Amino acid sequence: MTRSRPLLLALCALSACARPHPPILHGPAAPDPAAMNSRSPGWPRTSGQADMILVGGRVFVADNANTMAQAVALRNGTVLAVGTDAQIRALAGPDTRTVDLQGRLVTPGFNDAHVHFGAGGQNLLQVSLLGATSLAEIERRVAAAAEQAAPGEWILGRGWDQTRLPASELGPGGWPTNAALNRAAPKNPVVLTRVDGHTSWANETALRISGVTEDTPNPSGGEIVRHPTTRQATGILKESAESLVTRFIPDPTEAQERRGIHAAMDLAARTGVTSVQSDVTPSHVAIYQQLRDADSLTVRIYGWLPLQREMIDTLRARRITAPTGDDWVRVGMVKGYTDGTLGSRTAYMQEPFADDHSVRGLPQYTNAQLDSLVTAADAAGLQVILHAIGDAANHQALNAFENAARANPAHPRRHRIEHAQVLDRADIPRFRELGVIASMQPTHATSDMRWAETRIGHDRAVEGAYAWRTLLDAGATVIFGTDFPVEPLPPVEGIYSAVTRQSREEPGVPPGGWLPAQRLTRAEAIRLYTSASAFGEWQEARKGTLRPGMLGDLVVWDRDLLTVPEADILNAEPVLTVVGGRVVYERR
Repeated sequence: MTRSRPLLLALCALSACARPHPPILHGPAAPDPAAMNSRSPGWPRTSGQADMILVGGRVFVADNANTMAQAVALRNGTVLAVGTDAQIRALAGPDTRTVDLQGRLVTPGFNDAHVHFGAGGQNLLQVSLLGATSLAEIERRVAAAAEQAAPGEWILGRGWDQTRLPASELGPGGWPTNAALNRAAPKNPVVLTRVDGHTSWANETALRISGVTEDTPNPSGGEIVRHPTTRQATGILKESAESLVTRFIPDPTEAQERRGIHAAMDLAARTGVTSVQSDVTPSHVAIYQQLRDADSLTVRIYGWLPLQREMIDTLRARRITAPTGDDWVRVGMVKGYTDGTLGSRTAYMQEPFADDHSVRGLPQYTNAQLDSLVTAADAAGLQVILHAIGDAANHQALNAFENAARANPAHPRRHRIEHAQVLDRADIPRFRELGVIASMQPTHATSDMRWAETRIGHDRAVEGAYAWRTLLDAGATVIFGTDFPVEPLPPVEGIYSAVTRQSREEPGVPPGGWLPAQRLTRAEAIRLYTSASAFGEWQEARKGTLRPGMLGDLVVWDRDLLTVPEADILNAEPVLTVVGGRVVYERR
């Protein structure tokens, strides 16, 4: 890849060339709860004054026993002790900050296992199309941005969803055309990314700059939506066809990237997210490192790189074959895309879509191509994560992991499938058998349930759509995230979705939840966002539970996520977010 050299320089700074940092893969072993002093779920092995104590509340440790305590103490950026109020108060000294929880719930900091943090930060600075239910509304938002832009300046936005628009406003294939965008910004190129990030909507100016005409062929793995009679491009570009236009968009400046990352960090702190697992670019890594060195980084980063042959070979040659970095900034995954999305009908399905029998989606690899890449990355000791939405894509991904395990010597593996949205029933036990982690996003289910059964059919939905309960019961490891900015970052929306399978816009709908057999308990949902997500990045010995020696990342909530009425989960907000023992957000 063309950007491998600057990225490797950043990786060098993360690893051997960096200033000393704590061990990155296996920190001090977290104590076994059964071995702890019986007085407390987490009593320190050493004495000393705490930097901060939080007393008078309910502390959810997030271990498999669902241990609860009254109070927690932090020192030197880690958890010193968890126990009763009296036990924790005894650890206070004259310089200790005491937080009276007043009965509030404390959880570990949330670890979002799948975000696009840098891009999400940029999206916070661009035109938001979330919730738009008409072309007129989209046109108004774009026109408002055009009024502030210089002629010729690119106008970018994200969040539109054609399934929320009236059918009468849609053009060929059930997609909008660029007519509204042409009216809204006649002097500017406009590119709007669909909510799922797999389809772009461009105006005529952007198409002209990019040279996309009726004669431009569809690229491999992509589609240019065209008018059925004129063959003119309508402005809708699916999957790899997006790059026909997006490659002409100027890269954000360093100042713009910094603004976006700060916006994303602020949002994370305000919503209780203390760690994210995200794609990274060279400039992102450099900014994260600079923020870390200035003690200004307020969220922990675990990054992934593209699953490409040159990247694998270069990483292996540099002996970067395991998570590299420190407790704040690490890189250790390589990611490939096996298909698209259900919303765009580009997810790779075993059978045609129920609402369009002419398509089965857009696979991004042949079996041989995927097997070769995954086997090479596995041989290099890298953690491979594969985007897979459709049942055929998930089957292909599982096969690739199985073939890699057969081809290479045994070694510790934590490969993952990202999304795992529609599964063939026969593939569900293979997650446990192969040790493949299902990295899922519960809000995808409640966003998609309005149309999912229409798209894939009732039988396929019941068999294995957004089937986190079925996967857990089959012994698979499931971890939770949001796919921000595809879905909102606040983890409470994911907890609500996992627990209720009901609409976030209309709580209680549908009654009992969509496919309610897949519902989780609240404790399970929180664990999948904390301790399980830490396992998904090889960090279960460093974070994800509130036990002595673990990183001091925690959230104090304004209401009890474990006991409030289900609909009230959506209203929960942090009153205090702590990362590494440092307060990064406090509600006033």
